[in-house]
Amino acid sequence: MCVRGFASGELVCRKGEYQLDLCFILRGTVDLYERKADKNTFKVASLSEGNFFGELGAIRGQPRTTDVVAAADDTSLLYIPRHCLTFLMGNPVARRMVTERYQERAVRVLAQGLELFKGVAQEFIEQLIRSCEIVRHETRGIPLIQQGEEADALYIVSDGAVQVVVDRPDGSHRILEYLRAGEFFGEMALLGGGVRSANVFTAGRCELVRLDRAAFMELCQRYPKVETHVRSVIERRHRQEKLITPEISEILERSGQLGYVQAAALLVMDLDLCVKCDNCVKACEALHGESRLVRSGVTIGKYLVPVVCRHCEDPRCMNSCPTGAVERRPEGEIYFQYDMCIGCGNCAIACPYDSIAMIETGKFDRAQAKKAAAVGRPFYRPYPVASHCAAPGLWERISAGHAKDEPERLTVVEFAQIHDRNETVSAATQGQVAAEPQVPVAFPIKCDLCNGLPFMGCVHNCPTGAAMRVSSATLFGQTQAIRGGSGPVRKAR
Repeated sequence: MCVRGFASGELVCRKGEYQLDLCFILRGTVDLYERKADKNTFKVASLSEGNFFGELGAIRGQPRTTDVVAAADDTSLLYIPRHCLTFLMGNPVARRMVTERYQERAVRVLAQGLELFKGVAQEFIEQLIRSCEIVRHETRGIPLIQQGEEADALYIVSDGAVQVVVDRPDGSHRILEYLRAGEFFGEMALLGGGVRSANVFTAGRCELVRLDRAAFMELCQRYPKVETHVRSVIERRHRQEKLITPEISEILERSGQLGYVQAAALLVMDLDLCVKCDNCVKACEALHGESRLVRSGVTIGKYLVPVVCRHCEDPRCMNSCPTGAVERRPEGEIYFQYDMCIGCGNCAIACPYDSIAMIETGKFDRAQAKKAAAVGRPFYRPYPVASHCAAPGLWERISAGHAKDEPERLTVVEFAQIHDRNETVSAATQGQVAAEPQVPVAFPIKCDLCNGLPFMGCVHNCPTGAAMRVSSATLFGQTQAIRGGSGPVRKAR
């Protein structure tokens, strides 16, 4: 936690930024501004001392939904990082305040962006905020509705993804589609007056807004355009079911298990263009110290999805970092803020896809030196080593990568020995040692889309243009089994 001060008119955070702290206003006032497509802004609210904001980011990991600007001199904010929220929520009063504000804000933001609520009066939205229920699950495979049961509610996916599965008469099952944020399910039985026609399971951590039958039917009766939109979705889903073969269903199931569905950005290889030269793997190794690209994985159509960081929509690495060193750019890329990294390895342990590796600091430093040479300027280095902490010759060997092509390798054992020697520092210097940053034994690396470089190494070194980034919606576009967030294919950055 930390306290930061702002002058009047100073920008606190920008819409779209992944600033995942809960912010309490200790002193002063902040104004919240909405930006329209034409880049004009208008003030939507003012928050004064005692209020807070940022609950969507702290609880759900969602980017800022407005610009926040300090409106008074000497405005002071208390930042509570996302990973510290558990301690705050242990207080019943604080938990009630945060959850009530979160529900109001989450439903309001969801309603503003959904076609389902287009044209619905604000008064009715306020009524829904009071009557709806937010349901949150942390793992995949939890049943949400079951085929054959009576319908009692409509569910809107506000975060994460769910898997739609139909049981076949022959005893088999078939994956029909994945629904992501902004999509809904449960409407067929409610409008058809029957029972559920499919099962729906969580596909990972997800959050749902539940509207009971009465609220949904009132919504359709008062706003006929809502019912028209819902019925068009039903027709599309009937067409979708006819496209799903057993082979496609199997690919969809495996893709969900491997995290492709929850990916914000996937690196894929176009097999029609790939000549298997391994230039992509070699470039990754040269830039990171070890390659984070394994040219094997699942084949979907003409694309190979290699074993590499998916830049997940719900990154467990980010949630497990005790210092907030794992960050996300507005475009969705996840990267390490190395000057905040303590080398604990929590991110590597938390990653369910084995996409993060810990490498010795000496090897890491040599890789950073190569990046600096590639861009012609100093590249970020996460530490200095205090001179009184370093054994004789240690600093020269760590920094040798900046001056030599093949410096002597510094092993984990040697770092452990150095740590043992530091433990014997005289009492006169112990306070000074504790105040200085220590050198971690290892640092995490992963595919960070070559953060800080003007190019992506694997893409830049592919001679045929086979390596490219796509969204999961683009990857499964042939069947529309996964929608939302699709964008143009990007071959370079």
